[in-house]
Amino acid sequence: MKRLLPLLPPAFLLGLCVLAYALWAWRMGWYWDDFPIGWIARTYGSEGLARYFSTNRPVWGLLYRMTTPLLGTNVLAWQAFAIFWRWVSGLALWWLLRLVWPRRRDFALWTTALVLVYPGFSQQFISLVYSHFFIVLSAFFASLALTVDALRHPRRFWLSSGLAWALGLMNLLCMEYWFFLELARPLLIWAVLGDGGRLPFTSSSSRFRQTFLAWLPGLLNFTGVSLWRMFFFHSATYDTVLLDWMRADPAGALVHLAGRMVHDAWFATVQVWQNAFHIPTHEELTPNLMRVFWGVVAAGTVSVLGFAWLTRREGTDEEPRSWFPQPVLVGLFCLLVGGVPAWMANLPLRLTFHFDRLNLSFMLGAALVTLGLLYLPPLPRWVRVIILAVPLGFCVGYQYQQAIVYIRDWNVMQRMFWQMSWRMPGLKPGAVLLSNELPVRHYSDNSLTAALNWVYAPENRTQKMSYVLYYPSIRLGINLPALEKDLPLELDYLAATYQGNTSLAVAFYYNPPACLRVIDPFVEEGNYTLPKYLRKALPLAGTGAILAEGEPYLPPALFGAQSSQNWCYYFEKADLARQMGDWTQVVALGEAGFALGDYPNDPLERFPFIEAYAHTGDWERALEQTRLAAGIAPVYEVLTCRLWERIAVEAPFSPERDAAVQSVKQALRCDEPRQEPVQESTEEETP
Repeated sequence: MKRLLPLLPPAFLLGLCVLAYALWAWRMGWYWDDFPIGWIARTYGSEGLARYFSTNRPVWGLLYRMTTPLLGTNVLAWQAFAIFWRWVSGLALWWLLRLVWPRRRDFALWTTALVLVYPGFSQQFISLVYSHFFIVLSAFFASLALTVDALRHPRRFWLSSGLAWALGLMNLLCMEYWFFLELARPLLIWAVLGDGGRLPFTSSSSRFRQTFLAWLPGLLNFTGVSLWRMFFFHSATYDTVLLDWMRADPAGALVHLAGRMVHDAWFATVQVWQNAFHIPTHEELTPNLMRVFWGVVAAGTVSVLGFAWLTRREGTDEEPRSWFPQPVLVGLFCLLVGGVPAWMANLPLRLTFHFDRLNLSFMLGAALVTLGLLYLPPLPRWVRVIILAVPLGFCVGYQYQQAIVYIRDWNVMQRMFWQMSWRMPGLKPGAVLLSNELPVRHYSDNSLTAALNWVYAPENRTQKMSYVLYYPSIRLGINLPALEKDLPLELDYLAATYQGNTSLAVAFYYNPPACLRVIDPFVEEGNYTLPKYLRKALPLAGTGAILAEGEPYLPPALFGAQSSQNWCYYFEKADLARQMGDWTQVVALGEAGFALGDYPNDPLERFPFIEAYAHTGDWERALEQTRLAAGIAPVYEVLTCRLWERIAVEAPFSPERDAAVQSVKQALRCDEPRQEPVQESTEEETP
């Protein structure tokens, strides 16, 4: 057993990562910027990635150029890769804390455990992106640890110092999240020099001088990279708002900055626990998933208690009480400098996606302060363990809740693209898709644009991107100049550029469990169930950019496999046939769809069949489907009237047609004026 004791802490930390992040890894996918980066890597290779990162974190982009050819589109491998580097970052931090405070084994481990399941960060499952975040964080923690190791073991001073310098430079060059935490290095050096550490060449110097000399390589790194960022490289992602503010109003800017420092330190240390202790509702988790949630919380708690019991003889802390302020002071300093990148760009901290990524800068400081405060009073070890076990268990449970949301988003995205491929087998180059803001948290229209091009232009490897997907609610006035026909469109996607025209716009609405629906501008002119911003886009909506023939490419690794034996398949195919005027095919698809025993989740899904029955002379069934659609709500009466207005003009003349049209007009009061309902879509609109 004694031989296994050194392996227990790494095994415990790995188990915690697996419990928090790996239970559903096989059902995870790509999210947010995973798709753009993955699409660029697959389509344009290393050169495309170089273009993509050229205006923002070019050195960090080198990591992607090494990893993406190895893992490709294997989403499970990316999840494992991200979990691995999260664990490695934990090992590096554990090593660092063990070196700084060697007689505080428990403190080092519990601090690391909190960092690994920190409840202020929910984006671990965005695996392609954040695996590379944690590569950099691992390098930073290892750099600090090697600096301390050089002082603890003078014989390998130069080797450890050289590696520390290189890894520290890597952190500074790659990204800004932990840039200013470099300033915590001299504090750790100072602490170690006061606890037996020394420089091999100036042992008689003062502690201040030794601290300065030990930090000098890091200081040169910090100064050099700061000058490079200030004068030679400007990020195109965020502007330094705070500097502009300080030039205009120095006093006001400093007061604001001081307030942000205090607020964000409190937020990252205390308020984030709201996430951990959030008990999911029955709307968030089904009964079965709720039982698993409590099982995960219990497993996390028991794993902490079990590890503490296994190491009960090894984990006794006997350091004098005078030691305890050090982690708190270092943690407070980390909280005060870690947020500088967010404050410079005036970006807010949040408890939820997607701004909770900024909490990564505060994660180390928050953990040091939290555990440091817990170790201030002279409590028995078992009391501290019990106090820690339950919160850590709930931190694991919080990540489980987030995993469920990610899985649901992945499923919604996959179903959407399958339905889109059925409804739109092909698209004219330059087409722009306009949609409602989809009911998914972890995708934006920008990320879905990459998926759209992957599906419809898999062989296009030129720097002229074929398609784009826009939410009018956020793009109007920016990338979408106006909701007018024949306006040129352009989007710089960094690795490629889209150029199109609003005359090739296709508007669709997707709100599952209803099927994806290409908006019919004539029928849906009065559709108040659409968000207002999408109704304003009706002048652009059309089907001219949709091709009846095409071969959409949906790689199973990213889009799964979808059965055609479902209602949405038959609806999408029928709506395409309606667009092409193939009424016999619409009827045949309707017969097959209704035979499934399924039913439409949106009354408008009956409209292609109403129109087809009318064009084929089956007026009885046309009226039957009309009653089913119009009877749901008054707004559908209006839309059904619009549909029959078109039928009256386009269906072949017959006395039965005129009788059916008159019957619908009377039953639905089509000639009476209607008022717009007070209750409308609650989706946010463009100001």
